[in-house]
Formats: sequence, structure tokens, C-alpha cells
Amino acid sequence: MNLLKPFLITATTFLFTGCCTCFPQPGTHEREIVFVNSTPYLIPHGAQFTNNTVKSDITVRDYRRNGAACQKGDITWTSPKAAIELKETYRMDGADAFSYAYQQAIRDHKMGCAKPLSQSEYAYYKSQYGL
Repeated sequence: MNLLKPFLITATTFLFTGCCTCFPQPGTHEREIVFVNSTPYLIPHGAQFTNNTVKSDITVRDYRRNGAACQKGDITWTSPKAAIELKETYRMDGADAFSYAYQQAIRDHKMGCAKPLSQSEYAYYKSQYGL
């Protein structure tokens, strides 16, 4: 019983601090707003992004198959490190290895899609986080 009390106190403390909503959403400070065709999108800070929206069903299918929510009208983004790795993979190992690395980057959240922000979402991120 003496060992159980400290464990319960610690577990309860972690439970309440983990459920507290008084802190900013995780990862919001690691994001930035970019504009494509005068439309705002929220992407990871420093990510490379496309200047055109997704129009192809094949692109949507590839991203969804690998676990990323994507639809027509979104933009795609890639982390700078993943972009370098993909270029190197294609150059050194060819198209088949690139295809596998591309799918793995999506699964590892090094690549993804960003949906357009509504005016209210844009105003919220701008006012709350100064993005």
C-alpha cells in the first residue's frame, strides 16, 4: 500500500496536467500561413509547398492511401529534409525506390496536404498566434 500511494498521486497529476486546455494547441507555433492564389493555407513551418492546388484524383488517392487527408483544392507540402532525401533517392536508386520513399514520407508525416483556411480560421490563427 505504501508504494501504491506515490504511484496514484503521480498518475493523477499526469492525468490532470495532460488534460488541461489552458496551454496552446501542440504544434501551432510550428506552423505558418502561406497564400496560394490569394487563399490562406496552414502548413508546417519551413515546409516547401506547391503553388497549385491538387486537381488530380491520382494525387488524392496516393495521399489518402498512405494516411494523409487530402482532397481536390488542397495544396501539398514537403519538409525540406524529405525533399532532399527524395531527390537523392531518385538520383541514386531510380524511380522504384523513389516511389517507395515517397509513400514512406507521407506515412511518416514528412509530406502532406493542407486545406484552405476559412476566413474565420484565418482570423483565429492570425489573432491567437500571430501567424
